[in-house]
Amino acid sequence: MIFSSYIFVFCFLPITLVVYYIFSSGDNSIFQRLFLIFASLFFYGFGNPKYLILLSISLFINYSIALLLQNLISHNYRKILFLFGILFNIGLLIYFKYYNFFITNINFIFKTTFIPQSISIPLGISFFTFQQISFLISIYKKEEEAGSIFNYGLFVTFFPQLVAGPIVLYGEMLPQLNDYKRRFSNADNLVKGICLFVIGLFKKVVIADTISTIVDNGFKISEIGFAAALITSVSYTLQIFFDFSGYSDMAVGLGKLFNIDLPFNFAAPYKSESITDFWRRWHITLGRMLHQYLYLPLGGNKKGSIRTCVNLLVTFLASGFWHGADWTFVLWGGCHGFLVVAERLLGRRLEIIPKKVRIAITFLTINFLWILFRAEKLRYALVMYKGILGLSGIKFWQVSQLAEDGIINFPDIINCLYILMLLLFLLFVVFKCKDSRDIVSDFKATRKNAVCIAIIFCIAVLCLSREVIFIYYKF
Repeated sequence: MIFSSYIFVFCFLPITLVVYYIFSSGDNSIFQRLFLIFASLFFYGFGNPKYLILLSISLFINYSIALLLQNLISHNYRKILFLFGILFNIGLLIYFKYYNFFITNINFIFKTTFIPQSISIPLGISFFTFQQISFLISIYKKEEEAGSIFNYGLFVTFFPQLVAGPIVLYGEMLPQLNDYKRRFSNADNLVKGICLFVIGLFKKVVIADTISTIVDNGFKISEIGFAAALITSVSYTLQIFFDFSGYSDMAVGLGKLFNIDLPFNFAAPYKSESITDFWRRWHITLGRMLHQYLYLPLGGNKKGSIRTCVNLLVTFLASGFWHGADWTFVLWGGCHGFLVVAERLLGRRLEIIPKKVRIAITFLTINFLWILFRAEKLRYALVMYKGILGLSGIKFWQVSQLAEDGIINFPDIINCLYILMLLLFLLFVVFKCKDSRDIVSDFKATRKNAVCIAIIFCIAVLCLSREVIFIYYKF
C-alpha cells in the first residue's frame, strides 16, 4: 500500500485513526499500541504478505538479542552476541539486496558461472534494517533499555516511516511512546498533520508524477541531444526532490496525526551553497545515521587530515551502495564524497565566490550527478552525459518528444512551451518559496487556510489514479 492511493487516503488512514483514538478511552495503552502495530503490519503486507514473515523474524530476533545484551554481564559474551546481531542484519541486506550484484561481479572478475537468483527485494529493508542496527548499538552501549516488546514493535513497524523513513532512533521514539498525554487526540497536531500530509500528497501526485513523464521519455532516447538531455536532467532533479520530500512530508504529517514527532528529512536542499551543505539538508536522517555509526567509528576528523578524507570517502561510498546494488550508485556516492573532500581541503577559500554563484554551481553539480542515480546502467548514464556535454548535437526537435504521454498529441511548439513553463515555475518554487517545515510551523487553523488545503487536496485526489510508487520505495 502506498500513501498516494485511494485505499490509503479514504479507507486505511481514517479507519486506523478513528479506531486508534477509540482505544485511548481505556486505562491501558497496550491495546492502542497493539492495534497500531497490527495496522502497520497490514499496511506493509497489503501488496505482498510474504514480506511480513521476514519483517517479523527480523523484529523478534533483534529484540531477543537486545534483551540478552541488556541482561548479560560478561563483556566477551555481550561482544560476541552484539557482533552476531550486526552480522545478522547485514546478512539480510546482503542476501536480499546485494546477492545478485556480488554474484554478477564475481562471475565477471573470476570468469565463474554462479547463477544469479530471482530474489525480490523486500519493501523498506534498507530502512528497517538500519533502524534495528542503531537499536542494537544503543543497547550494547547501554544508552537505552530494550523496553517492552510493544514499544519496540511499534518503533520498527510504525507505518508512516516503515517503508522509506525518516530513519528514526529508538531514543527519539521511546519517550513519545511512554508519554501518557500522547495517547489522546490533539487538535493542533491533527491540523498540522493534515496540512503536512496534503502538501506532501500534492508534491508527489501532482508535481513529481507529472514530471516523471518527461524524465522517462528522456531516458528512453538512444542518442539524446543537448537540449533534451539538459531538460531531462533538470526534470529528474526536480522529480526526485518533490517525490521524496513529498513522501517525507506525508510521513511526518501522519506521525503528527498519531502524536508522534518524526524528524524532518529535508531543509531546502537545493538552496545549498556547497555539496557539504547539501548533505546537511538532503535525507537528513540517513546522513545522521552514517555520521554516527560509520564516520565517527572510523575515526571521524580526529586522526589527521588524510584519515579524515579517507573516512569521508568511505562514508559516501557506503551511502551510494546503501541506495542500490549497482555501480552507478557507488560512483554517485563516490563523486559526492570526492567533492566533499575537495571542499574540506579548500576550506574558506571558497567563500570568495559570491553566494548566489555558489548556490548555482552546487545545484548544477547535483543535477549532473543525479543522472548516475537515475540511470539503470552506467551505459545509459553515459548516453545522457554525452548529450548534456553537447557531443551528440543540440537536437531541439527532441524536446517536444519529452512531453508525449501517448494519450493526447499536441503540436511541438505547445509541448516545448509546456515543458519550459513547468520547469521554470518549479525552479521558482524550489528556490524562492518556503519549505514544508516553515509552512507548517506558521500554519494556523483559519478559514482561509482550510479552504486552501481543501483545494490542494481535491486537486491531488484527481491525480491519485496514477498510483506511481515513490522513488525511494525501491531502496
